[in-house]
Amino acid sequence: MGGTGVASSHYGTAALANPALLTHFGASDDFSLILPSVGAQVSDPDHLQNGVDDVKDAWDRYDNELSPGSAADLKQQLLKFKNTHASAQASVGIVATVPNQVVPFALMVKSWGTASVDGKVSDHDLQYLDDVANGKIIPTDADRDSLTSRAYGRAAVVSDVGISMAREFGTDGFKYSVGVTPKYQRVDLFNYNVTVQNYDSHDFRSSDYRNTSTGFNADIGFATDLNANWTLGLVAQNIVPRSIDTKEVNGLKETFKIRPQATAGASWHNTLVTTALDVDLTPASGFTSDKKRQFASLGAEFNAWQWAQLQLRAGYRQNMRSCAPVIARIWPPQKAVLSPPVLEFPRLM
Repeated sequence: MGGTGVASSHYGTAALANPALLTHFGASDDFSLILPSVGAQVSDPDHLQNGVDDVKDAWDRYDNELSPGSAADLKQQLLKFKNTHASAQASVGIVATVPNQVVPFALMVKSWGTASVDGKVSDHDLQYLDDVANGKIIPTDADRDSLTSRAYGRAAVVSDVGISMAREFGTDGFKYSVGVTPKYQRVDLFNYNVTVQNYDSHDFRSSDYRNTSTGFNADIGFATDLNANWTLGLVAQNIVPRSIDTKEVNGLKETFKIRPQATAGASWHNTLVTTALDVDLTPASGFTSDKKRQFASLGAEFNAWQWAQLQLRAGYRQNMRSCAPVIARIWPPQKAVLSPPVLEFPRLM
């Protein structure tokens, strides 16, 4: 549903979005198991991998020939590769939920990952190759290692294992739920920067470029039903901020920040339709050099086949800190309890 869930999650998926919603179960609801659910998103508008291959081919020809023609060709390929960018995100989650009238609880395991690769071309390389192409410099064997243009890759994988619990309270007729998820958190960071000639995507996960940090964190949620149709929610994920440095590679390192992220949500629902709006009040976790992400999400679910427990879901999501286009998602029919939730990446951080 477009990344929503703070006020609209089913009790079986509440541990992933807002633990307070664990109390929103019916009299006939029982144990819920969300089997492994995997989501992925890839963005490569510049066809970076093709650019890497073209540069490597041109670089090999230049190494073999050391000629003006091969230098001119390598320069052109580096110009195409300059400032290219590719990124990917992936997520996986498992939740087992036990509803009860005392303290409903859930065991959740989730992991979220982000990766990006950028083409970093040295102006020195371009000028040097231009001079070789124009005959101003006659290259020698010793010059083969003088080019320094790089493919710069970074990745982070945040994994959580926790127990979510919730309790409903009442004050002067006003009922509300509070939930908490204490969790063990592991962060794996990858800093892969090598010359384009030596780039190999399979080396990205090598221990030479990886470091790991572990610690404890928590999510806290609040939810209330205004009436039979309206639900409001508020959640703060990762309430303990963390700053983790990558391994230093070739003199370069990055810092990844686990940021406390607050999100407010509202949902209108009846037996056939559920609509939801979530707004991030603070930015999501990420590398300090990346543009911050803070989303507004809108989603809807149409329960057209109640007898079969099937729903049709759709959603939109917009990063309020960028001019990136709106992301639309349509989720095909699925079972309500044992099916995977829509795992939107910002919600998993």
